[in-house]
Amino acid sequence: MEINQLITFKQVVELRSFTKAADELYITQPAVSHQIRSLEDELSEPLLERTRPHLRLTYAGEVFYSYVLRILSLKEEATAAVKDLAGGEHGRVTIAAIGTSAIYVLPDFLYQFRQSHPHIHVVLRTMGGEEIREMVLADQIDLGIVGSHINTSNLQTISLFEDQIRPLVHPMHPYAQAGRAELAQLAKEPFIQFGSWEGWRNYVRSIFAQIGIIPEEQFQVDSIDAVKRLVERGLGFTIAPIVAAQNEINAGTLMPLELTDIPPISREILLIHRPDKYLARSIQLFINEIQDALRQQVGR
Repeated sequence: MEINQLITFKQVVELRSFTKAADELYITQPAVSHQIRSLEDELSEPLLERTRPHLRLTYAGEVFYSYVLRILSLKEEATAAVKDLAGGEHGRVTIAAIGTSAIYVLPDFLYQFRQSHPHIHVVLRTMGGEEIREMVLADQIDLGIVGSHINTSNLQTISLFEDQIRPLVHPMHPYAQAGRAELAQLAKEPFIQFGSWEGWRNYVRSIFAQIGIIPEEQFQVDSIDAVKRLVERGLGFTIAPIVAAQNEINAGTLMPLELTDIPPISREILLIHRPDKYLARSIQLFINEIQDALRQQVGR
């Protein structure tokens, strides 16, 4: 079993195509087929179901794929560790972040980081907090950015900033002028739920649970921009991070409310990684600089 075979298998799985994997790796399709067949022969198990229109992993393939990701990640760590001995700034940082951070907080930092460290390649993905936690635990990514409502008890955590959470309403809403309301009264109106991720939904439920109410979910939308447009049109209210609506608040098209019947709502945004993760120089630079940048950008 060779590293090149594992890289080929990973590409086939992720692209779900022998042809696309061959194009990506600059080899022929027969060469890809031969490498996959050699792996299956060595393991004495089929790894892929070759059905149309897309390839699918067998159960053995799923198990093997998880180990392939770990092996290739360790290969990158080993390479980074040796290169670190020679000094210099280079390498790769893979990170996954919850959507609001990735869209509204990270772009400015990532631009500055690239300007300062042009030879460090940053790969960013967005997904829900639970999926990020699992990918960090499986060592499929170097770093994750999640909210403190996610269970991170077996991970190393670094606080980045405090994320203020508020109800948002349109500017002609009855409570908009006062800028405050009871959640118990607000909950009688249609509620626009941001996201289908279980961690966030449970977090929002826990807010309403403080007053013993289950909100009427009029809409459930994964796009925070779509949520904001629905609220602006007066179709209901939402509960969302202030950082995700700062432009609209500044423009006066959305109004945040202080709640008078429950304590202020906030969560910590955390940077997470495995406790046993080797932090290559590129990753350590990223950690150090994102802490300073986001504290200045968002405030604490």
